This record gives sequence, C-alpha cells and structure tokens, in this order.
Amino acid sequence: MRLLNTKKITFLSVCVLTFLVFSFCLKTSNGERTNLSSLNSKYGLIAAEPLGDNNKDYSSLSYMFNSDISKVSVLDIFKPEKELIVKLESDSDLAALGNIFLLRLRTNADPQEIAKQYELIDGVSYAEPNFQIELSDYDDLGPEDDVNISGGSKVATDLSVIVAVIDSGVDIKHKDLEDRIVLGYNFVSGNENVSDGYGHGTHVAGIIASNSSAKIMPIKFTDGKKGKMSDLAKAIKFAVDNDAGVINLSLGLSEKSSLLKNFIDYAFKNNIPIVAAAGNYNTSKKYYPAAYSKVIAVAGLANDDTKLPQSNFGSWVDYSVKAQDISSTMPGDNYGYATGTSQAAPFVSAEIVKILENTKDSSIKSILLELDKNSTPLNTGKFAWLLGKELE
Repeated sequence: MRLLNTKKITFLSVCVLTFLVFSFCLKTSNGERTNLSSLNSKYGLIAAEPLGDNNKDYSSLSYMFNSDISKVSVLDIFKPEKELIVKLESDSDLAALGNIFLLRLRTNADPQEIAKQYELIDGVSYAEPNFQIELSDYDDLGPEDDVNISGGSKVATDLSVIVAVIDSGVDIKHKDLEDRIVLGYNFVSGNENVSDGYGHGTHVAGIIASNSSAKIMPIKFTDGKKGKMSDLAKAIKFAVDNDAGVINLSLGLSEKSSLLKNFIDYAFKNNIPIVAAAGNYNTSKKYYPAAYSKVIAVAGLANDDTKLPQSNFGSWVDYSVKAQDISSTMPGDNYGYATGTSQAAPFVSAEIVKILENTKDSSIKSILLELDKNSTPLNTGKFAWLLGKELE
C-alpha cells in the first residue's frame, strides 16, 4: 500500500510539472516565441544551459532555445563568443531556478544591449550579461615559514557544521586542512578536482578551520581573481543541496545581478546563512552579494580598530572584523599573510559555526541575535554606523 501511494505521488508530481511546462509553452507559443526565436538567431545562439534545477521536466524548457541553434549562420563562427543569462517567466515558484538559462552567443554586439532586447519579450522575466565576479583579495604579504595555525584544539567530528568555501579552490592535502575536508566540486572544469593554484581559497579555508571545528566544503568557481557569475550561481546551489550549514563568499562585484539574487534567495529559503566580504575599494557604494539584505556583510578593521584603509563601508555593512596581516594556510603546506575583507568574512563564518554547535535554534534570525550578543556597535569616529558592529 505504501509503495502504491509513493507511485501515485510520483505520477501526480510528474503530471503537475508537465502541466507547468505545457502552460509555459502555451503562454509563449505565439508572438513571444517568435520574438525569442528571432533574437536567438540574430545573435548567433550556439548553446543554452539550464542553471538551476536539471529535472527533465524543467530542462525541457531548453527547447525554447535549442530549436534555434541549428539556424545560426556559418559566418557566425568568426564572431566572438558572448554569454547572456535569461530567465523565462513562470506561473509557479516550483520553477524558480529551473527556468534560468545561460546562453552562449556568437556576436559582435554588447551583452548589455542584447539583454535589453531580450527583456522586451513578454515571456522573459529578466536578462543580463554573465557578469564577472572577483575575489575580494587585496594584499598578500608573502609566505610565512614554519608556522602551524591550526591551534591543535579544534577537531572536526561527524557532527561538525559544514562551511562551503566558494572560491579559487582549496589545497585539500594541506596538513592543517586534510582532516577537515568534505566532497566539493569544481564548476570551472566540471569535475571534483578542487586544487587551488591561486591561493585565495586555501587562505580563507584556513581561517575558518583555525577558528572553529567546521568541516570545509571546497567549491571552485574560478582559477584566478575573477570568475563567471553562472559558475558562482551553480556553486551556491551545490552548497545548499549538499548540506552546507554556512556559505562563505569572499568575493563580489559592484553591479546588481538578478541571477545572483535568485540564488541568494534560494539559500535563504533553505535557512543557509551566507557571509560575504564587503569589498576593498574604500567606498560606500554597495558591493554584492554583501549588500543584499539576506546576506551578512563583513567589513575589515585594522589592528588598531580603525577601518582598514581599503575596506568598503556603509549602512549596509553588518559586522566588522580585524583583517590586517592575517596568517593562514597557503597551497603546498605553506602559510602566508593577507589583508582585506576576504580575510574578515571567514572569521564571521567561523563564529556562526560555534553558534550552530551550541544552540537548538538554527534559524538565521537566531544566528543574528547570537552574533549581536558577541559584538559592539561601531558608532564613533568618521565611520560611525557605517561599519556595523565589531565582532569580538
């Protein structure tokens, strides 16, 4: 009887999803479909990849693009490749991520201008370039020899909170990290090789490991300072879907991204706190994703408790942490100093791990209340109320 009910539920679920897809197709079957096809051909569409749910019922929406790929002119192969994010409209929250696509185009046109044209189509929710997003590193002061930062007292267990470090990868064989690693993924190469040739992710992971008993989930979205927004989005979803308890984003950009906000919302709905660096441009201009209300924004302080000269600031900052000359792990069993908001964010991630290990209420609201208990408002001096609270 239980098996019968399960089959019935599965059948009904498939029917509902099929209906949603069919409804969408009807909604865009006339003028909207024609306009979409026209733009796909005009800008040399060569591939369309679903970025969210790969459920076959959702990904079948790919036909809205794939049917136009064969229409691309042979001459388009001589044009540069551009990438565009397009979200199709849907009447259901079930397809909130399943109707987002990465389009690869062969065109000389500006992606910003292309996006504006796609957004004019009634069946398109939004369109935007596949933005570049950068790691929030600022200053690597070089190697530091013969130092073990692990402290020896912080031991991960099977019950330890998992922190997803979405970054340049992590040296999973480093002596201070090898016992703390859980399976991650490399979205640059599409495999499980998360090695870190840049060093940023390993440095961030070391700060979390040395200040908490967290396990580290290394998720690689870039090989260097900059990576693609589409890879970051997939990385966030991977972290949420694979039991991360906290997501650390020591990265950002100065432009709003609807794609990034969609995936931030996905993590928030699943009660996964995201901690992000405030950026290193010494400006109050909002830096994303830190400036989104559902993200914990972390600025940097110098060792004398003043603002790091390079740290961003503003009313959108939640917390500030000393982040000057921070020693942490580097690839190849090495160590190094670094300064910047990339180093500030993981301290807050580590503090959240401690909170989660000592509270029965794991809601984001409860986590923020506990963080506030361990922090002091920075309400004096030139940057009063622009650096949030100092985490002690």
